[in-house]
Amino acid sequence: MPGHIGRQTVTLLGAPLVQGAYNKQVRDWEHAAATEVGRCTVDITGTSETKNASDQTVTTARLDLPARAPRVTEWMRVSWQGRTWEVDGVPSDPEGTGPLAGQVVNLREVAG
Repeated sequence: MPGHIGRQTVTLLGAPLVQGAYNKQVRDWEHAAATEVGRCTVDITGTSETKNASDQTVTTARLDLPARAPRVTEWMRVSWQGRTWEVDGVPSDPEGTGPLAGQVVNLREVAG
């Protein structure tokens, strides 16, 4: 997909912690802070489909952020092309690779 490198825009979603049931801290996705980031690259890296009593699809993608983009943590979500993706695992730390490197984030979407 060389023609699309750095031409996509994503929205980073960070939800605050609130008091949930039984004094448990939970993420408040209804009031998530949205930050739009341009010059990104998103590549679909895999899909799988389960067909049984409840059909389910799992799609994975890789998000390459530009240098100096806001930091993404494993507690965030990413919105891209009308779909909301969970951050899958701990994102890479670009500081060890130099000032021009951006963060690499693995994404996962489960539908069904």
